[in-house]
Amino acid sequence: MAGIGAGGGTTRLDRAAQISLIVLGVCAAAAALQYAESLLAPVVLALVIGVVLSPISDFWERIGAPRVIGALTSLMLTLGFVIVLVMLVQPVAFRVVSAWPTILSETRGTLVELQTAFEGLRNVGQEVDRALTGDAPPPTAAGPADTSVIAIPDTADALFLAPAVLGQTAVFAGTLFFFLLTRQEVYAWIARRIAPDTMTHDVAIRLRLAERQVARYFLTITVINTGLGVAVTAGMTALGMPEPYVWGAAATLLNFILYLGPAMLFGAFVIAGMVQFDGIASLLPALVYGGMNLIEAQFVTPAAVGKRLSVNPLLVFLALIAFLWFWGPLGGIVAIPLLLWAMVLANEIRMTRDDIAAAEREATEIEG
Repeated sequence: MAGIGAGGGTTRLDRAAQISLIVLGVCAAAAALQYAESLLAPVVLALVIGVVLSPISDFWERIGAPRVIGALTSLMLTLGFVIVLVMLVQPVAFRVVSAWPTILSETRGTLVELQTAFEGLRNVGQEVDRALTGDAPPPTAAGPADTSVIAIPDTADALFLAPAVLGQTAVFAGTLFFFLLTRQEVYAWIARRIAPDTMTHDVAIRLRLAERQVARYFLTITVINTGLGVAVTAGMTALGMPEPYVWGAAATLLNFILYLGPAMLFGAFVIAGMVQFDGIASLLPALVYGGMNLIEAQFVTPAAVGKRLSVNPLLVFLALIAFLWFWGPLGGIVAIPLLLWAMVLANEIRMTRDDIAAAEREATEIEG
């Protein structure tokens, strides 16, 4: 009995030690992700985009283009898309920054009106209480004026950040280029580490199929989000919102950040509606966008994607908030692609290990 108790105690201690190591490893990984944000964030973003662009790389290979030319062309297309997007957004961003005091004033005025309405209801209740009890009204003291201002980044701040942005852009471009150039070698290296020599080729093919599956998924999501952006542009045009194409582009881009992206844009539509319209009409932009996003999320995306890459919503939400905490908005962009890529790779690795175990059992039975 003493031996059994000692063995059970040893097992519990081993399990506790394993859990402690896992917790320490997670904490160390989180600290490393935050500490090395300027290096790891562009690297991870480049790897994710490289997986998404893998069908384009396969196309260059099918038409007989050298790998260097294909990787360089894909990189140039990606950087060109980013530059065009920045050029389109830059004038609108400048106008938003210049109009930010007006937006804050309009928002503050609306909030003050709501506060005044609720304050009036509370005063009515206090008057009724004083009429019943006969108490004198308390003296009112004037509060200090709100002199807080919102600091807006100026040219000096932009120049100060320019070297860091250029450095991260160089890291992103280099990682994306070399990943597109050597992705087959990368998967072959992974296959050699997780499979015996007799199965290395099959495992490398599985990893490339997993990459293709993730890329196909995000191509489908990109088409859906683009359709949502077009619908939002049409809806905002019908409502008379200024610069509807900007709202459509924002709907397309923010819809890649599940849950949080649509929530942020819904809040932006509420503020823009209060600035642009009066009364109940101020809620129309947010309601129109909310209806479109509801149709996309509940009907269009499930019908197009199906159950091929279904993910637990809690896991998606935790990945989002974790990477937003690590790397800010960039973390929100890479969280879901990275999660899906990791899940598909983990599934392929598990299937590979099952095949290896089955092959070993079959070899043992033959020898026996």
